[in-house]
Amino acid sequence: MEKDFRYLRDKYDDAGARDIFEKVCTNLFQAKYGVNAHQIKASQGDGGIDILIGDFSAPIDVYQCKYFIDGIGESQKNQIRKSFKTSVNSKEYKMKKWSLCIPTIMTEKEFSWWSNWKKKQSQDYEIEIELLDGSYLLLQLKKYKLYDDVFDEDVRKSLEEICDFFANKKKKLIKEIILSPVDVENLYNDLVFVKKLQMANISDIEQCKNEYFNAEYAENVIKSKEDSDQMRAFNNLKKTIQSLWSTQYRLLKNDTDGNILLAKTYEKIEDNNSGTLDCSPILPEVGLIVKKGMLHQLAEECSVGWLQNYKQKLEKAIGKENLDDIGLV
Repeated sequence: MEKDFRYLRDKYDDAGARDIFEKVCTNLFQAKYGVNAHQIKASQGDGGIDILIGDFSAPIDVYQCKYFIDGIGESQKNQIRKSFKTSVNSKEYKMKKWSLCIPTIMTEKEFSWWSNWKKKQSQDYEIEIELLDGSYLLLQLKKYKLYDDVFDEDVRKSLEEICDFFANKKKKLIKEIILSPVDVENLYNDLVFVKKLQMANISDIEQCKNEYFNAEYAENVIKSKEDSDQMRAFNNLKKTIQSLWSTQYRLLKNDTDGNILLAKTYEKIEDNNSGTLDCSPILPEVGLIVKKGMLHQLAEECSVGWLQNYKQKLEKAIGKENLDDIGLV
C-alpha cells in the first residue's frame, strides 16, 4: 500500500502533522540553501512567513507551508490568498518570490484555479509565484538524503513506491486533462492571448484556452523536476513553434481576421508533430495539444499575434499604460 504525507497525520494527528510538515520543509530548504534559509517563529505578527531565504536587507524569497492533505477547497483558497496578501503588504520586508508548499498534488480543477490566481497576482505585484507540491517535496527529500529524518523505518522501505505513485498519478492527470478538458469558459478572460483572439475575430476561443491550460500545466510539471535538459528542450520547442508561426505570419497576416493564420500555423504544428517537433523521448508530457497551447503562451508573451501589426493594435485596444503594467512594452 502506497504511503504519502498522510502518514504524518496518521502518526501525529492534524495539529502535529502541520508542525512536522513545516519542520520537514525547513530542513529541506536549509539543506538546499544553507545558512540563508531561516524558519520564522509562529506569532500573531509573523508577517506571513514560515521560511525565508535571505534577510530583510534585500528582497527575500518567502515560503508558506500549508498541510492541505485533503485538497484545496474554498477554505484553503482563502488561506492561500490571506497568506500571500500578508506577505505582499508587509512593511517589514520586500518580497521577490512567494512559494506555496503543500503535501499533495492538485486535481485538474484545483490546478486551474491556482493557475488563474497565480497569473493575476504575478501580474498585479510583479512577484514570482511557484507551487511546490507533494511530488516535488518527496523527490527533493530523496535528493538531499533527508528521508530518514522524516519517515520511520516502515516508511523508508516504501519510498521508491511513494515516488512512483506520485509520478504515475501526475502522468495520469496530464492524460486526463488532454482527454477530458476542464471547463474553461470563465478562465483566462483577462489575459492578453484571449484579447488577441477576440481582436482577430477567432471564434473557437474555448479550445484555445484549453490548449493554453495544457501547455501551462505541462510546463509546471517540467519545472517541478528541476531538470535543466528538459527545461532547455521545452524552451527550444517553443522557439521552433514561434519560427513556424513567423513564416505563416509573413504569408498570411491580415488587418482584421486571424482565423486563416491560426489554422495554418496549427496545420504546420500537426504536420511536424512527429518530425521537427517530436520531443517524446525527453518530454513525454508534451503532446500535440500542449504544442498548440505553446502558441498561446507565446501570444501571452506578445511574441506572436494573429493580425498585422498586432502589437500596435493591442496597445490601441487596451492602452499603452496597461501594456506597461503587464510588462509587454
